[in-house]
Amino acid sequence: MGSIISLVIIGVIIYLFHKNGYTKSENHKVIGGVCAGMAVRLNLNVNLVRVLTVIAGLISGGLVLAVYVLLWISLPKRD
Repeated sequence: MGSIISLVIIGVIIYLFHKNGYTKSENHKVIGGVCAGMAVRLNLNVNLVRVLTVIAGLISGGLVLAVYVLLWISLPKRD
C-alpha cells in the first residue's frame, strides 16, 4: 500500500511541474539541470535549491531522487 501512495505522490508532483511551466536549464546544470530550472522559475539562488534538494533527498528516503530523475527525463530544455 505504501508503494502505491508513493507512486501517486510522484505522479502528482511530476504533473504539477509540467502544468506550471517548469523547464530544465542547459546553461547552469550540474547533473540534469532540474535544480537550476527550478531556481530560475522560483527566482531563487541555484545553490540554495541544490542544497535543499539534497537535504530533502536524504530525509525522504529516495522519493526526491525518484522525482528528480523523472523530471530530468520529462522536463523540456530551456537555454
